[in-house]
Amino acid sequence: MAPPARRPDESALSYTFRFTPAEWRHLLEDRTFLAAPDNSWLPPRRLMGLPVQIVPDHRVART
Repeated sequence: MAPPARRPDESALSYTFRFTPAEWRHLLEDRTFLAAPDNSWLPPRRLMGLPVQIVPDHRVART
């Protein structure tokens, strides 16, 4: 049986990047980060247009 059809934008809306504070700082140190219009370091944080969540540790349960 084929998987149910999704709206084209549905998968993008359901994905969130998760970074530790150190990983996020490393991305921000790249001077080209803010040159991209779909990146934002202020809440709501975004990377390539997708939401970013800062987690203390990658072992933190996803909600």
